[in-house]
Amino acid sequence: MGFPDQPHRCNHMAHVLMIAYTTYVHDGRVKRQAQALAERGDHVDLLCLENPHEGLHCGVNVIGLKVRRYRGNSKTGYFRTYLGFFVAAGARALKLALRKRYDVVIVCTMPDAAVLCALPLKLLGSKVVLDMHDTMPELYREKFGGRRGTIGARLLGFEELASTWFANRVLAVHDLHKARLEEAGVRHDKIAVVLNSPDPRIFAGTSNHDVRQEDFTVLCHGTIAERLGLDVAIQAIACLRDRAPNIRLLIVGAGDYLTECRSLVTQLDLDDRVRFEPARPLEQLPQLLSHAAIGLVPNRASSATHLMLPVKLLEYAKLGIPVVAARLRTIEHYFDESAVRYFEPGDSSALAAALEELYRSPASREALARNARALMVGLDWAHQREQYFDAIDSLLRSERGGTHLNGTAKSQFLLCAWRGRFAGLLFAVLCPPHCGPTVGSQPALLESTS
Repeated sequence: MGFPDQPHRCNHMAHVLMIAYTTYVHDGRVKRQAQALAERGDHVDLLCLENPHEGLHCGVNVIGLKVRRYRGNSKTGYFRTYLGFFVAAGARALKLALRKRYDVVIVCTMPDAAVLCALPLKLLGSKVVLDMHDTMPELYREKFGGRRGTIGARLLGFEELASTWFANRVLAVHDLHKARLEEAGVRHDKIAVVLNSPDPRIFAGTSNHDVRQEDFTVLCHGTIAERLGLDVAIQAIACLRDRAPNIRLLIVGAGDYLTECRSLVTQLDLDDRVRFEPARPLEQLPQLLSHAAIGLVPNRASSATHLMLPVKLLEYAKLGIPVVAARLRTIEHYFDESAVRYFEPGDSSALAAALEELYRSPASREALARNARALMVGLDWAHQREQYFDAIDSLLRSERGGTHLNGTAKSQFLLCAWRGRFAGLLFAVLCPPHCGPTVGSQPALLESTS
């Protein structure tokens, strides 16, 4: 999306703050966008979870807050982690802004209410960009179902609309996401589409096409959540036990469904065919993926997954790895059947048939990989980076300043207000009384899986 009423580029270095509830080392979208701004000359500070790479990193000043991602079964534990991060990020952001006002604050979801971290800075005159990585109402409805899921999704819909209203610019992750936001009431001229495309400096070259039949690895990496269908993939490997005994499944990542997946592997006696490895830093992924014969995207079908364009699919396509994926609406919007071998979501037998077909046909694998790489030319980061710059520069070219607060007294008032009463506002938004404190009860609910 372009913004024709504004010149295409800024003629000054921008002072940018990014806020993201994530670990910088593992989040490709946040890292790629932050580094792109730094490379063009902007000053970029980034507030994130506690991170092994802090300080200046490729031009980005990474500031890890003393908050770690919580993974467990305690509702209170999850809620405290989210709330603690938002309060700490807001307070730190305000301290930084009082030294020198930021031109733009970019808040990366989830959750959408994280945009409230930027409230004091907006009062100081900063423009706010809400970078929406997922659709929370659909994820909540899928996770909980029934009446509670419906009510919670409706409340989160109001939160989503309020968060987009607060922002000056909203970033969607693909065309169908933009259409979904417009249907919810977000002004079309406020939304820009920036795909989560792989960084060509990291995902360069091609995978190892000399795949040996006796070492045929099907790989799936990323968040491990029930909606992402890893159990379907494991069951498909069980179906191929006798038909294609050399096929192996490698699962790389972490998430709230990992224990169940491990139990299923043991139950089906597949310990020699299914292997698990922990999540890797982004820079290490290409080396790992280069040994894959097939990249797998086994997501189940739901209102949430139909709105996902999985970044792992784009990474496979960029590296020339043939892809087998569940037939879901957004994936089909970008990749036709010449580029992806589709199967019906949730059908382990259909997935097994797709894997066996490609296992026995190197020519089919080569054709899929070639066609997917061709489609990636129009979706690559070079194009998306221009969209990203355009969305931000349109704000920087508008009248600078907005509402400014001057004076030490007003600044101190903002800081004290943030440390105190604002925590209550965050609690009300993140945990509405009608749905109870259930949002933090499931770790995958508020984790981006696109």
